[in-house]
Amino acid sequence: MRVEASYPDLAGKAALVTGGADGIGRAIVEALARQGAKVAFLDIDAERGGRLAAEITAAGGTASFHHVDLRDIPATQAAIAAARSLYGPFAIGVNNAGHDERHDFDAVTEAYWDDRLAVNLRPMLFVAQALAPDMRGLGGGALVNLSSTSWMKGSPQMIAYTTAKSAVIGFTRSLARALGPDGIRVNCVTPGWVMTERQRTNWWTQEKGAANQTAQALKGEILPEDIAQMVLFLCSDVSRMCAGQNFIVDAGTV
Repeated sequence: MRVEASYPDLAGKAALVTGGADGIGRAIVEALARQGAKVAFLDIDAERGGRLAAEITAAGGTASFHHVDLRDIPATQAAIAAARSLYGPFAIGVNNAGHDERHDFDAVTEAYWDDRLAVNLRPMLFVAQALAPDMRGLGGGALVNLSSTSWMKGSPQMIAYTTAKSAVIGFTRSLARALGPDGIRVNCVTPGWVMTERQRTNWWTQEKGAANQTAQALKGEILPEDIAQMVLFLCSDVSRMCAGQNFIVDAGTV
């Protein structure tokens, strides 16, 4: 039986989530909506994004989908402005978007390297930059960045991805110092191998699944909802003295 804590202070707050149409992002969007937050989410997947927003609205929640390629910073800034016009200033921001595409070291080109950083790291700065004035005006807020344990494991087939995700830790710590005086909490959530539909379809095998279970201290699959619960805690004021920290949700693997 899955248990979800209740955070009454999230009700009515405006929240922005990047990469919210599927996987971990979808679970975060749904969890925030269940808490009564007004959730705007950005994604490149127009079909899934539109469908999710419609489902949440039909269930009585408040959510809007904004189609954008986060590699396009001006378009991302415009999407955030459009979302703000619907819900008012944002008290919550979740930098979730990422893409763990596999690649061989010898095949990485300059263009590919730049593109992977543009997907997995660069948008975080500009999303935070767009949301910080809102939070200052509100007297505080919460920013949550998503990393990955893949960089801790030294995963060899996604060097561009692991480089970006390790940089998220440094980004989080520095941003927490920069925004802390304004009452803005900045923290990181680092998932282990989460069983999203994409992971099951593209990379899960019985052998890999068994090896992962051996590595985990806690047995069982890590699900997107497990990550969303940690994000909820950090978005709520119950985490009021948490800043610049990295919260690992990997069932005790690293």
